[in-house]
Amino acid sequence: MENIALIESFSEFKDDKLIDRVTLMAILEDVFRNALKKKYGSDDNFDIIINPDKGDMEIWRNRTVVENGEVEDPNSEISLAEARKIEPDLKSVKKFLKK
Repeated sequence: MENIALIESFSEFKDDKLIDRVTLMAILEDVFRNALKKKYGSDDNFDIIINPDKGDMEIWRNRTVVENGEVEDPNSEISLAEARKIEPDLKSVKKFLKK
């Protein structure tokens, strides 16, 4: 969906339902958080950023990089080898953000 179409959809929904912008943002975040909970069992390590003015959003998954073979929780941890596939310059174990 194009950014302009997304902005228009947000605006129409807000006007049709007679809700304010803050409430709309809370509804959208709840929708995405519920989808993340269904898929991953938890949404604790996700950041959701919604920008209705630009018509975009970002979902960031925060995971801790652990040594290869030591991943106990794939939702909150990622192996060093897998993290390097996303960020080749990663040198060591640390917190890792993936968009």
